[in-house]
Amino acid sequence: MGALWLVVAAGAGGPEGIALVRTPLPWPSFKGLSFAGKGSSPLGAGGSELPPAAFAPGLDLLRERRRQIGQEPITVALADRRRLLVQGTVLGSIVFGLVLGLTGLVFLRHQMVKAQMGQLQAVEAQASQLRQQLGSRKARLQQISKINQQLVSSLTGVRSSSALMKELQIRMPVGIQLLTADAAGSALVLRGQTFDPQAFERINALQLELQNSPLLDSRAISLTKVERKAPEASLPVGVRPPVTFELSASFAQLEPNRQLQVLRQLGSGGLARRLELLQLEGLLP
Repeated sequence: MGALWLVVAAGAGGPEGIALVRTPLPWPSFKGLSFAGKGSSPLGAGGSELPPAAFAPGLDLLRERRRQIGQEPITVALADRRRLLVQGTVLGSIVFGLVLGLTGLVFLRHQMVKAQMGQLQAVEAQASQLRQQLGSRKARLQQISKINQQLVSSLTGVRSSSALMKELQIRMPVGIQLLTADAAGSALVLRGQTFDPQAFERINALQLELQNSPLLDSRAISLTKVERKAPEASLPVGVRPPVTFELSASFAQLEPNRQLQVLRQLGSGGLARRLELLQLEGLLP
């Protein structure tokens, strides 16, 4: 076995003064150590088994430095590797479980809110449908109510009844001839004629009498037309032509009780009876 040599450069004064010095080094001694065969543990001096730290995996090149600064050997750190791995795995599993649980809660909450939104949309659709049905039924009810009012008005109205003829007969002054009486809606138009003497006084008296009628609105009675006809050959000598007139009026809006009283005074028993029946059915305001 040859010797180990250490070559050292010594000298001063530049490259010319450098000299190479070779120093022999001793070979390392393995006295007292023995090596076991494959599958057996290494043996120390005297054939004893070495501790686990003597053949720990890895080469600790900073062992001396660790001793100087007071750190534990790398073999101790490697021995705690399994415990640290278990702790890290447990902590990681806990964190992962928490995140997974929170994610599941958020997902469940989202599904609940989604289901509630679906229910609200269904309720809103039902409410919209009910509003439409209510609107249509309300319009139908208004139409029926309007038809009922028209029927009631036609059944209890005095425009074409005997009560109106009776009232005009009572209010008509002597000497006036009524030619036509037209009732259209709430309006009444009277046309007639009268002769002298005092033809215009009779027309004014008729207007005043109509203003006192309970069937007519006293504020809506007016004389719209007055004229004297042209002389005719058929008239006797000394007789002047008649004076024609036109009066317009509006029917009064009477309460049912007042209307019933007026009808009874005028002797219109059939119309008064119809009015009583409509009151009993609640069809009158």
